[in-house]
Amino acid sequence: MKAARAVFLEAGYDGATMDAIARVGALSKATLYAHFSSKAALFEELIRVECRAVNANLYVPDPQNGSVESELRKVAINYRRIFAQREGLDIFRILIPVAPRFPRLAEVFYDEGPGASIRQIATYLAALNDTARVRIPDPDLAAHQFLALVAEDAKLAGALAFPPPRARDANQLIDSGVAMFLDFYKA
Repeated sequence: MKAARAVFLEAGYDGATMDAIARVGALSKATLYAHFSSKAALFEELIRVECRAVNANLYVPDPQNGSVESELRKVAINYRRIFAQREGLDIFRILIPVAPRFPRLAEVFYDEGPGASIRQIATYLAALNDTARVRIPDPDLAAHQFLALVAEDAKLAGALAFPPPRARDANQLIDSGVAMFLDFYKA
């Protein structure tokens, strides 16, 4: 995976070859093909590995915590870090130009990356709804809305390789996003 990551980052998807990946990984092309039937299969596995590594560092909100505002703020701060740390976006940037030709790769990225984050937040919001702490009839929709409120600027800046928003601006956006979200979904 390290060799594949290095070659894909340097050459992009179209420029990367199994020969180059085998050479960088110091293994035979036959060995590489024994594990991955194609460049697309190797890239798909790299997407999974990268997304799981990012998701392993995401904050998991606790529905038992007394402060929903505090938990949502932690989620927002942690989620925004993905876009400030360029490593989490490297594979995304390689995928974007080839996604129309390889929709399966885009689906894997979404399901293993952003989709997993949304499901985690939706699970938290559903638990809050079940205990009547908030009124959220569609936790999946609410999770999408929440992330858009608190992280859309960071996502765009990260995707375009711009510097992350200033901490002061980010905190202001998070505070107002959390307040708007909780006001809309108050019980």
